[in-house]
Amino acid sequence: MTRVSMISCLLLALLWLAGPAAAEEMLASAADVGVSEAAAAKAEQFIRTKHNKVRQVLRTPDTPKRANQLTELLGEFLDYDRLARLSLDKEWAKRSPKERDHFVSLLRQLVERQYQRNMESTLAYKVKWVGTEPIETGIKVNSSARSVKKKRQPPITIDYSMSPAGKEWKVFDIFTDEVSLVKNYKRQFRRVIKEEGWSGLIGRMEKKLNAEDDLL
Repeated sequence: MTRVSMISCLLLALLWLAGPAAAEEMLASAADVGVSEAAAAKAEQFIRTKHNKVRQVLRTPDTPKRANQLTELLGEFLDYDRLARLSLDKEWAKRSPKERDHFVSLLRQLVERQYQRNMESTLAYKVKWVGTEPIETGIKVNSSARSVKKKRQPPITIDYSMSPAGKEWKVFDIFTDEVSLVKNYKRQFRRVIKEEGWSGLIGRMEKKLNAEDDLL
């Protein structure tokens, strides 16, 4: 898989939406969260451990048991609820509890499927963890992935925005070469809702889940 195609897969998991991208907006942020060096180290260790477990499971035969293991693992570190809220932005407040639950369920399935495919395609990549940096809502854990076979190919930076969740941490955004997954979703969702309404967005998501290919 080429560098460009990998980035496209990771960031445009819902790439059936066409048209020029809208101007990027800042993510809504929560109250400041003070993060000590010890807490930052704990966050990095947490995502490293989960990441390695996912890679380990993906190296086993593709069975229903493996699928269940992956669903459980991803649910342990991906904050689907917050990802959904940030992606919908102001639209979230307009939706009923039932609509929100349905949306989160669809988004979770799409993200889970795409994350699994991305991880499978990069099992031969060597991942290097390169430190952390504080952000307004927690910590960002930085990493890079380089192809083992194509050593001249530049590494891809993959950074995880994380916030404390009880005694552990949750990932609420992923940046690939400094491009935010949440912002890509937000632009796409906003465009579809504007053109086709809420039912149009849900219909597109359901159609994508039933499609064989990533793109519609």
